[in-house]
Amino acid sequence: MIRAKMTFEGMHAETMGRAVLPDNLPEITMRVEGQILIFEFCTQKIGTMLATLDDLLMNLKVAEETMICAEDK
Repeated sequence: MIRAKMTFEGMHAETMGRAVLPDNLPEITMRVEGQILIFEFCTQKIGTMLATLDDLLMNLKVAEETMICAEDK
């Protein structure tokens, strides 16, 4: 079993977490502690881990870009 934990810190941690929540697989747990967004998950294969990380990072990037665009308007 391969386990991973990713943390992101910022004042919009909760908003970013809510933005990607629908994309989370059942194996991914997410929580917000203050200004820290925490994802934890485990997989059987390294390829699955990398694909999951890639998807999650891309979804967070899109959420961040959307938030920046909304703030600029």
